[in-house]
Amino acid sequence: MNGTDCKSPRCMALVGEVGSEVKCSIYELRSSPCREFESSWENGEQNVDCDKARARFGLPPLQPDWAQIPLEQIA
Repeated sequence: MNGTDCKSPRCMALVGEVGSEVKCSIYELRSSPCREFESSWENGEQNVDCDKARARFGLPPLQPDWAQIPLEQIA
């Protein structure tokens, strides 16, 4: 994942501002690390690495019911 091997990692394919609105510009062609990385509670289990990544950008950890919460309240 180009751009993630530095002190302030940010994937080169990530477009937008973290905490506001972002999207993957190569979603359909994304690499296996992205395909394999799960959001916390995506499959009913917390992902501590997801929580740490969100914390680096000042975002709170996702909660088990995050998929039902409006996006504005998650970011």
